[in-house]
Amino acid sequence: MTPDLEPEVTEALRRFLTPPAALRNLRREDEILGLAEQGEFVLEPGTENPQERITFYRWGADGQGRPERRILLYHGWGGKAAQFFAFIPELQERGFSVVAFDAPAHGNSGGEQTSGPAFARASIELVRRVGPVEGVVAHCLGSMAAAIALTQGLLVRRVVLLAPLAYILPTLDIFIERENIRPEVAEALRHRFKARYKAHILDLPRLAQNFQMPGLVLADPADPEVPPGGAEATVGAWAQAALQPIPKAGHWRILRDRGAIEMAADFLGQG
Repeated sequence: MTPDLEPEVTEALRRFLTPPAALRNLRREDEILGLAEQGEFVLEPGTENPQERITFYRWGADGQGRPERRILLYHGWGGKAAQFFAFIPELQERGFSVVAFDAPAHGNSGGEQTSGPAFARASIELVRRVGPVEGVVAHCLGSMAAAIALTQGLLVRRVVLLAPLAYILPTLDIFIERENIRPEVAEALRHRFKARYKAHILDLPRLAQNFQMPGLVLADPADPEVPPGGAEATVGAWAQAALQPIPKAGHWRILRDRGAIEMAADFLGQG
């Protein structure tokens, strides 16, 4: 890369790694956060930020006298933990406690830039602090983050992925086209991105090919927000995973789709 391209490439990468501005909480999101035990911790140094202050939340299981069975939630790009407001009560009713976090640069956590690996790093530290988790529910980029964490030592018995973002590089190409980035800058940007993030963490099916735990992937076949074919490729690579289409659930509405919630909770409760 020639020196004259450096400022443009650096700025383009910064924009690509910066999530959209957070939307104001819905009433039900505020309500679910109001029921949580809240905490925070600091990750440093971060890859994208000098310091990452992570806010996390815990909800206990309904009922007493049962051993704690903990489920970890991963939100997606531009999301936040509170978006699982419809999932959390269902999981509690099934006897699970729930832990979730706002990823770096999302929700109530600090930072300006982030990535799937940054999500994963925060989740691993969270589990180290709160204790083992039995299962995972992850949405969008959170699916990639959960997969990265699973390859880096996170141990769970079952995994549910919702509308997974399976490939990162196509989203970079979409960003380049949308931002009308010059070809020479675009090529340097792709090179910079690949150099920062190893190839195996940019591809969910590649990450999933060695998974031994059962998995369930729920996705709208016509999801307009993620490159097509990712859910099918992920299940094709993951020997113990099944794909359940959720037509008309879209990308965000799947988080409150009654059928998806019940299938996920049933699956996590098996075994």
